[in-house]
Amino acid sequence: MPGGFSQQHLDEIRSRVDIVEIVGQFVKLKRTGANWKGLCPFHTEKTPSFTVNPKRNIYHCFGCGAGGDAFSFLMRQDRVAFPEAVRTLAERAGVALPTAGRAPEVDNKLEVLRRVMALAAEFYTQSLWERGGEKARAYLDQRGVDPDVARRFGLGYAPESWNALLGVMAKQSIGEEILVQAGLALPRQNAPGFYDRFRGRLLFPIRDVQGRVVAFGGRALSGEEPKYLNSPETPLYVKGQMLYALDLAKAAIRDRGRAIIVEGYLDCLMAHQHGFGEAVAALGTAFTPAQLGLLRRYADEVLALFDADAAGQKASTRLEEMMNDVMDLQNLGWSVARTGGFEKAGHLPIRVALLPPGHDPDSLLRAEGAPALSARLEAARPLLSFVLEKALGDEDLATPRGRANAHARVALILSKVANAEEATALAREAARRLGVDSTQLWIEAQQLQGTRARGRRPAQLSETAREAGDADSWPPPVPFERDLVALLLQVDEARAELLPLLEEEDVAHLGLRLVLAALRRTPDGAPEALMAELPGDRERGLLAALLVEERKWVDTHSHVVELKRRYHIRHRKHRVHQVTRAIIDAQATGDPALPALEEELRSLQRDLQREAEAVRELALARPGLPSQRPADTQRQAETP
Repeated sequence: MPGGFSQQHLDEIRSRVDIVEIVGQFVKLKRTGANWKGLCPFHTEKTPSFTVNPKRNIYHCFGCGAGGDAFSFLMRQDRVAFPEAVRTLAERAGVALPTAGRAPEVDNKLEVLRRVMALAAEFYTQSLWERGGEKARAYLDQRGVDPDVARRFGLGYAPESWNALLGVMAKQSIGEEILVQAGLALPRQNAPGFYDRFRGRLLFPIRDVQGRVVAFGGRALSGEEPKYLNSPETPLYVKGQMLYALDLAKAAIRDRGRAIIVEGYLDCLMAHQHGFGEAVAALGTAFTPAQLGLLRRYADEVLALFDADAAGQKASTRLEEMMNDVMDLQNLGWSVARTGGFEKAGHLPIRVALLPPGHDPDSLLRAEGAPALSARLEAARPLLSFVLEKALGDEDLATPRGRANAHARVALILSKVANAEEATALAREAARRLGVDSTQLWIEAQQLQGTRARGRRPAQLSETAREAGDADSWPPPVPFERDLVALLLQVDEARAELLPLLEEEDVAHLGLRLVLAALRRTPDGAPEALMAELPGDRERGLLAALLVEERKWVDTHSHVVELKRRYHIRHRKHRVHQVTRAIIDAQATGDPALPALEEELRSLQRDLQREAEAVRELALARPGLPSQRPADTQRQAETP
């Protein structure tokens, strides 16, 4: 049972969901005949090569090779595991999954934590809008937050009580230990018992891309310290791998082609209120490559918006460090991918915008309105230019030491730029500012780049390729093998007649062999149901490629008859080799079984001769499979 779920339940979910509707939430699809096409969400392309086949409920990209069913699409798009994708689509399709069909224990634990977080969010939201939440509502009014926006973001209030949440959860039979695991309660230090983590604070629910609450950020209302108290990391929540409000912003990001990164919860909320629905926040941590990977699914570019104060400068310093990580990957020919891993493709452009001194996005919007923020965004500079300017600005270029430090930093930055034309232009500007020769600066950068390349072990590169699931590590299958497996998938007679004859060695291509093995395990199921039987994205992509092309097979019965004869020839030839070796051994030892072996050999030779003549007649009557015949057909047809 794939992922702990029965095939019956998987088939029922698959039959009820509409993959065109699911993919259409993320990709603009246009009908082309029986299929739908659009730009692939998993790699950068200008000409649509992403195809959705509603008949089989599968998708395939002819550009990057991605493919699969609704489960695998959700897994790639939302970076979730198979059990979570199944449960999400089951809920959407109205299919009840029995407890026995759940995933392993760890997944059940996550389900409990999600329920607890949902109940806590409901309690905190009610507390904000009911009696007792006046102080929090007054704060929102003071900050100019529209009540409708506050409701859309699910804002809440934690009452000024040591056990308000604990009491509510106790009525739901939820113990203190699970609340501690969820980051909602803490054990008392000097006495037995527990107490609420959040008390007397305005709460900002943090949700995953599917809109499920996984953590909270709490803002003090009466001058308490810390001003912001955030949930700890839990099995549901890793702050460096999530973005605040991405669940609300992803549609606008996709429509506008860009994402705006801000630093604070209120900054993000007010940006949405003023029409910048593509804004997300970095959850009080530095912007990370993992967060960039999340945005890569939806955005064509990222605008990083930073305050001009010390906190903003600190964040921009981390952005410089992140740029080094990203540039290292791009120099290997990889870029941060929408799946959160890496793929061969163009990089995701990042631009940096700085706000006026004394302003954050919230204060600028309230003081000067949306046009002021738009102007800052339009003036945003490319990340590379920003980082280079910062490296020069951080040092005192009037002193030899400052110039030397800046020179070294600039050379290191330039060494990470894969685009030679861009690096040359930046080298000229930096050399002018430093008062050095641009050619020498460029040479130093190239030397640094070469040193890093020599220090990189081949094993590390191959591991990166394996983790990325690089489709290029598979050679393309030969046409005959591809046609053979496609015939088995699409024609019932071929499956029934040929599967018993096929052996592993009959298919050399590893991917096709894995598809064939899955087909052997479930020969009577729908071909698209094999997606759950395959081990990874590459295999699912290959299966989708075979299924999405609805071929019109001509005279399939004759194809099957010819193939059966060919495989009979192959198996008889293998037996001939075995009998021939046995005869040689029998002659050497005087084995009395020698006459029987010699008679079996003559019988095999007669059978081979008849089969070879039949194959030749079939070949003369019509061509073989749509592509070509096996390379060894002629050798097999000859009498041994």
